Amino acid sequence: MCSNRLDLKQSNNDYNIKKLLEIISIQLWEKKQFILFLDIDGTLSEFHSDPSQSFISHTTLKILEKLKNLNVQVIAITGRSVKIASQLFSPLDLPIAGTHGLEIKIDQKNLSKEIESINYPLIRESLKQACIPYPKLLIENKDYSVALHYRQCPELEQTAYKIIKDVQMLYPELKINTGKYVFELLPHGADKGQAIQKILLHYNLPTAFSIFIGDDKTDESGFKVINEVSGMSIKVGAEETRASYRLKNVNAVEKFLDLFSKLLEKNSLSTSQILNGENKCLN
Repeated sequence: MCSNRLDLKQSNNDYNIKKLLEIISIQLWEKKQFILFLDIDGTLSEFHSDPSQSFISHTTLKILEKLKNLNVQVIAITGRSVKIASQLFSPLDLPIAGTHGLEIKIDQKNLSKEIESINYPLIRESLKQACIPYPKLLIENKDYSVALHYRQCPELEQTAYKIIKDVQMLYPELKINTGKYVFELLPHGADKGQAIQKILLHYNLPTAFSIFIGDDKTDESGFKVINEVSGMSIKVGAEETRASYRLKNVNAVEKFLDLFSKLLEKNSLSTSQILNGENKCLN
């Protein structure tokens, strides 16, 4: 029997948005530029039993647009393909590291990894045949990976893992990524931490303050990199993590981003007023 409920673990962790804003205020005082890395599912978008039904709210998109206009480099780091992620962010045009960093598109430049030829159609067909007895399992096809979702029936976790493991054994050049209600086959080079490192190198802003918000196991390598550059790593939810800070859920992420944008806007206005005052004195 499959339940329709997705039971995400919760705890009594202290989710303190005020503390995050205090840290950002210090960076503003030091005149730091901000680079904001964002996961999508479980971070900007609520989970849906069918991944194709996921969306980013209009309110969140407007906040991200505001952050861009306030000179924040907003970058998506996602397991979604660049194509699907671009559709989710539309009409915003953001840099995107898709498929866990295998695809990277920034400023019309392609920073994607070299990917060896793999017969993904054959892999998808193998998964499709194995999943026939389990119609609640969903196969997500991407250009450089294949994901097997069991969101519609969490009780099928072990079955889904056995199916994906049996296929992976035939393709040693692929690894299994474990996420929330999903197993994914993808090349060994797929890694969000490596993607963040490559993007930071691309922008070449050694004094910028980096922030990464994510919710899943696949975000942990990204948290590690952000911690190494003395940035702000933020885990969404209560699960064990390398991240230094937490936000409770998708709504809390939206609230934090909104307050972040307002803090930047207030700082920009104050700076403008000071500069105008100095100009009047000079005149």
